[in-house]
Amino acid sequence: ILGGSIAPQACHLAHRLGSGNGGSSTILGHSLQTSPLNATIANGIAATWLDYDSGHRPPPGKPLLPAAHPPVHIVPATLAVAEAEKSSGADVLLALVAGYDVGARIGMGSRVRNEIHCHGTHHNVSAAAAAARLKGYTSSEMETTIGLATHLSMMPSFKNALEGCTVRNVYAAVGSAMGILASQLATKGFTPEYDAIGSVYGCVISPWVDNQRIVEDLGKRFEITLGFIKPYPMCRFGHPAIEAALGLIEHNSINPKDIKEVEVNTFDWAAALDDRSPTTDLGAKFSVPWAVACVLVRGSAGPDEFRDEALSDQTIRSVSKRVTVKEDTLYSSMTPAKRPARIKVQTVDGQTFEWEVFGSAGGPDAPLSDARVHEKFRILADPVIGEERASAVIDIVTHLIDLKDISELTRLLMPATAKDSK
Repeated sequence: ILGGSIAPQACHLAHRLGSGNGGSSTILGHSLQTSPLNATIANGIAATWLDYDSGHRPPPGKPLLPAAHPPVHIVPATLAVAEAEKSSGADVLLALVAGYDVGARIGMGSRVRNEIHCHGTHHNVSAAAAAARLKGYTSSEMETTIGLATHLSMMPSFKNALEGCTVRNVYAAVGSAMGILASQLATKGFTPEYDAIGSVYGCVISPWVDNQRIVEDLGKRFEITLGFIKPYPMCRFGHPAIEAALGLIEHNSINPKDIKEVEVNTFDWAAALDDRSPTTDLGAKFSVPWAVACVLVRGSAGPDEFRDEALSDQTIRSVSKRVTVKEDTLYSSMTPAKRPARIKVQTVDGQTFEWEVFGSAGGPDAPLSDARVHEKFRILADPVIGEERASAVIDIVTHLIDLKDISELTRLLMPATAKDSK
């Protein structure tokens, strides 16, 4: 959220929705406050902007479908409602875990059509359940909230992301806000149909829903433990190609000017990310050629490599145009247990260099260390709120269960200066 808050579009919207003393909830990265709904929209857009957001494992079955992204729905809604309710850190943790489980289980028990981007779908329910939990709703009120949030699901096109259309950065924000709205409607006499989940996820958004899969090991297995934290700010399917390229340059010295052609072989969904000349920062985040070229040229695929400024780097652009991405059907058959990628670089003098990986870091099978998570946070937070506040945030989050009032955290997620820069 902090890293995305400085994007011009996100920044303009934040100042449109908030003011210096405009409500109970904070627009992070700015000295602005507003209503819980508006704060959730602003923070949800910022959370999505860098494509650096955490996610959940893809649903079982074939073909492989994209993993969902619970945190960009849950965290904006939870923080906004928690501030309004003056919730404790323990309250927030419980809401996050419960909300994550509700939406993720619906996602695992259904099969959202592959044309649909999963933002704004079943994790609307995650945000709604978290908000309802913070408000102390009864079981009946929670049931109504979940049903209403299900009806307020979106059916956004995945093609927007592939084309780099930034409307895609609004999906999760709207879904998060719909979660809060559902929690408000639930106590004002609004009612959902009897089996909203069966109707929406068994027919409309998804062709079927498996209720047994939704409740399997309920209360014993928590889906939040099966999520991933992205080490690179791009579509998760492209991460194995990045790590293959990093492995290649770690063991070989290759001058970008000497590269004749690059071939990346990977699984089906990753192979679809094949735009060699992205024109927007979001398009670059859905381009394996661009990510691989960044590694080969700069030795990195961090936030700076996917910002607008990097798109004018003619060396990266030249190498990107020489990268071909192909599906390896054997690799596709290995998903989701493995997500392989192989890179082969040929130089103008006839040399060939290759490297292969069978997955990428960040998931429960290869979790990021605390140090690497903290480093990721510092890269995004230090330029926005300052090093001192970022250090304080790390300390508070590490001991969040002991926090008496969540506002002690959110007030640190604004710039240190009293006057917010526009």
